[in-house]
Amino acid sequence: MEVKKCDGMKMKITAGNVEKRIKLYEDLAPETIKALVSALPVKGYVKRWGDEIYFETPIIVDIEENSKEYVELGDVAYWIPGRAICIFFGKTPISKGDEIRPASGVNVIGKVVGDAKELRSVKEGTQIVIDRVD
Repeated sequence: MEVKKCDGMKMKITAGNVEKRIKLYEDLAPETIKALVSALPVKGYVKRWGDEIYFETPIIVDIEENSKEYVELGDVAYWIPGRAICIFFGKTPISKGDEIRPASGVNVIGKVVGDAKELRSVKEGTQIVIDRVD
């Protein structure tokens, strides 16, 4: 598989009528980002878990050195066991207090630009696409 360069690349998430740009964190999960870029566009169908949406992808990568057990509002991550891209816009069913907690460790690849809480309107089963911004 050809690996496409991702330096300075901009991405967007489109789910139903919601479109959000993603700021990439290439230093946190470089192998995950390379795999994602090589697979673009990545499409799937939204699943919900509290204030998280996620969808299965064809991407297969291992846990990276900077994997996280807790994330921040707006984080976009890859969940290894589910081969899924996850977008966090609030608490999950296992969060305690103000924490945002994934089901298990995730490779954080970026952050939603703007108000991630707009993703609350995205319903389960909606088609979701991650692609480049030209």
